[in-house]
Amino acid sequence: MDPSKESNKKWEKVRIFNKYDDANELRCVMLDNDDTGLLEVKVRRCGHEGSQFKVKKYFPKSQTKKGKKYDNTP
Repeated sequence: MDPSKESNKKWEKVRIFNKYDDANELRCVMLDNDDTGLLEVKVRRCGHEGSQFKVKKYFPKSQTKKGKKYDNTP
């Protein structure tokens, strides 16, 4: 996995529903309650023959500067 690529997100499962309307309602509530604007929420089919709907979320980690910890130059 290349950490510099966008597709390497770690999505976290929130809940599984039997109806899409219920899953979509939770998705909307989660997005409305997000103050940062960074939260991503999606609804995906799951279960036997796609009969259920899974709500998944992704919140990016804060990016820190990557650099040398120690400068060993004289």
